[in-house]
Amino acid sequence: MRLTLDSNVLVRAVVSPQGPALRLLNLVLTDHILVLSRFILDEVERVLLYPRIQTRYRTTPEEAARFSQHLGDASMLVDPEVERSIIQADPSDDVVLFTAARGKADILCTQNLRHFGSPEARAFCDERRIRVMTDVEALSEFLQ
Repeated sequence: MRLTLDSNVLVRAVVSPQGPALRLLNLVLTDHILVLSRFILDEVERVLLYPRIQTRYRTTPEEAARFSQHLGDASMLVDPEVERSIIQADPSDDVVLFTAARGKADILCTQNLRHFGSPEARAFCDERRIRVMTDVEALSEFLQ
C-alpha cells in the first residue's frame, strides 16, 4: 500500500515518540511505500526548526536535517505538479494532494481534516481513490 503522510503527521512522529504517528511511520516504512515530495520534506524540516518546537522538544537543526534526509532516503519521492487550486483555505495543501496523486497513494494521512475534507478535496481524492484519514485512523486500520 502507498501512503502520503502530511508534514503535520511526520512532525508528530518526532515530537511524540510514544504516539500513533511514529508507530504509523514505522509500519509504513517497514511494510508499505511512503510517498513524499521535496515540498513535504522541506516543510517538516522547517516546522521542526520553529523556536517553540526547538524549545519544547529540544530538536536541533542537525536532527531536523537528519530526519528529513532519512525520510527522503526511505520514501518514494515524487515531483508533484499542481495543476489547479483545490484547497482555497491553504493553497500549500494542494502540493500535498498532488504528491499523493502523483505517487498513486492509497491513503493520504493528515491531521488537517478540515482542509482535506472540503468538497473539492474530497472529489479530487475520490476520483483518484485516495482515502484521507488521520494517523490514529490509519494506525487502527493497519492493526486490525
